[in-house]
Amino acid sequence: MAAATTVNDYRPISCCTVFYKIISKMLVNKLRQVHLLHGSWSVFRQLLTLLLSMDISTVTLKGNEDFDKRMSRDHEFGFHPKCRNLGITHLAYADDLLLLSGGDVSSVSMIMSCLNNFEDMAGLRINFLKSNVYMASVSDVVRQEIIDVIGFTPGPLPFQYLGVPLAGRGLTTSYYSAFVDGIECFWLSILPLPVGIIDSIYSLCRKFVWPTKHPPIAWAVLCKPIEAGGWGLKNLKAWNKSFLAKTLGNIHKKKEYLWIKWVNHLYSHVPNVRSWDWNKEQSPLIKQLIKIRDEMISLHGSVQASVSVLDSWFGGNSGLSNAYDFFVCRWNRWPWKPLLAKNCILPKHRFTLWLVAQRKLLTRDRLGYLDDRTCVLCHDEYESVNHLFFQCPISRAIWDAIRSWLRMLKLMGSPNVVLAAFRSAYRGNSAFNKMRCVALAATVYQIWNIRKRRIFDNDEAYIEGVKMKIKIHVLRSVSNAIDVI
Repeated sequence: MAAATTVNDYRPISCCTVFYKIISKMLVNKLRQVHLLHGSWSVFRQLLTLLLSMDISTVTLKGNEDFDKRMSRDHEFGFHPKCRNLGITHLAYADDLLLLSGGDVSSVSMIMSCLNNFEDMAGLRINFLKSNVYMASVSDVVRQEIIDVIGFTPGPLPFQYLGVPLAGRGLTTSYYSAFVDGIECFWLSILPLPVGIIDSIYSLCRKFVWPTKHPPIAWAVLCKPIEAGGWGLKNLKAWNKSFLAKTLGNIHKKKEYLWIKWVNHLYSHVPNVRSWDWNKEQSPLIKQLIKIRDEMISLHGSVQASVSVLDSWFGGNSGLSNAYDFFVCRWNRWPWKPLLAKNCILPKHRFTLWLVAQRKLLTRDRLGYLDDRTCVLCHDEYESVNHLFFQCPISRAIWDAIRSWLRMLKLMGSPNVVLAAFRSAYRGNSAFNKMRCVALAATVYQIWNIRKRRIFDNDEAYIEGVKMKIKIHVLRSVSNAIDVI
């Protein structure tokens, strides 16, 4: 409106979209009855109807001198060298459009004439500020002629389309910076991640957990399942393989898709993934897919068995998790898992107990640069995990109070003794056994906390206060245990 005063005076954008779609549909139906193109331009007949609802964003050109000569001799439209047999002239997604042709002036002139005719008929013109032309294997002379004809700004390769860098060769590590910064998960299904990128991501995560250059536990241990003594963090290499295995399954099953037809034609000439042969000219994605295929065949014994496994993986909603379990390293069951998996244990208490079970806490016996390695609490014995948490007089005083309170007859002499007691006498999900599990983790955490306060704050903790703090925490964590007490 010329004189809008309220929000109601403006037309809702959703309604505008509906009106534009109706008008576009009417124009498309009209244009189907009109022969705007003739001769070799017939490859763009369907393209005109597509242009009614989108902007021209990108035109990609690729070719070589021999291809240019052949196209100029035949006076026909020159397809992109890798798109001719399938007759691919354009790719479209949402409002993005890629036009593909051979790198010769005549083919580009056909494209521009088609677009100019479309502009005359529909009134929609190209946005030159949002459009680029990309060329490869084209001489400098032809390159300049194409730029003069098309009028687009030449863009460098690789360029990003839908957030993914497109290149004719393997991507260098620098092009994965967007993945490292934003963790774009869909990249995992189309790009085999280099080892350097995986290490960079692990380094960022490692700094979050341990702000030190020398963490006590390798990141690979944290990526193990909880059953194997880890924390169930994703192993990016196995996770990447899982997504690529899904792509492999799609190539095997969905042969009617255009991109699968293109992959099969370009790399195997046989519409069957089991017939692919490895060679150095293939893209990193195809090489990785072949490795995954061979890895599955070596384990399952035959191609048919591997195909059946792929079908079973991605036939439902749990395909990625099943594939991940297959590609992750094999592991043995960790005996501490039933104890540490209790949901009633506070995460920071569980983490400290996990480090004790792994014997990775930095007690003085593991600090080689120290001359004095006596216990910080009693200043008498050599400080180790066994002594600090279970044999030190101060630790034993705390344990005696907790054991008496929860009627725990077994002595706590070492991590192995504790594990044996909780796997036999204190196993189960009763309220009392849950209280004992919570008390174990809380006591270990409080003893470690006492040690840190003495070293860094020179603070002598009040032992009776520590005992009371543990009891209060246990009662709060296991609410249904109050009636038992």
